[in-house]
Amino acid sequence: MRTRDPEAKRQALLDAALTEFAAHGISGARMDQVAKRAGCSAGLAYTYFKGKDELFDAVYEQIVRHTVSEAPIDAEDLPGYAVRLYDANVANPEVMRLINWYRLERGEATLATPLALESTQHKVDAVRAAQAAGTVSDRFRAEDLVALVQHTAMLWFVDDAAAQDRDRVRATIAEAVRRLVTP
Repeated sequence: MRTRDPEAKRQALLDAALTEFAAHGISGARMDQVAKRAGCSAGLAYTYFKGKDELFDAVYEQIVRHTVSEAPIDAEDLPGYAVRLYDANVANPEVMRLINWYRLERGEATLATPLALESTQHKVDAVRAAQAAGTVSDRFRAEDLVALVQHTAMLWFVDDAAAQDRDRVRATIAEAVRRLVTP
């Protein structure tokens, strides 16, 4: 007898949606293709998610949770944090493509879901505390420094030449961030 596992099916849909959205964006993705990739019917996909927008939001929230757990901020080692973000981006190219689609189709401001806002605020607070302690430069506002560190980690993601020399890229990222944050 076959056992139903609704959580496994939901996760299969999220995984399939990540692939579909990364390839086609929100407007180009199709629920029937997501369902096909997940090995279920489109009707079942709609049982779990009302439509593409809700599914996209669920995939994005999963990405935020995963990134926070895989590359947690360490305000005392922002160069290391940036390198961990870079490594996570390299290991998960679909995630970077999906985030770029999100920015293109919904705009930067919509990336600010409640979970993303909470995660960002945690990072800003950690950097602000390190600035107050004098271990991180206060030349930039904490919010700007977090953005600079994160974007520095993402800079080389699309550079094919950099992909050939990841050790050099890691060293460059670490040094650039070190220069940004050293008091």
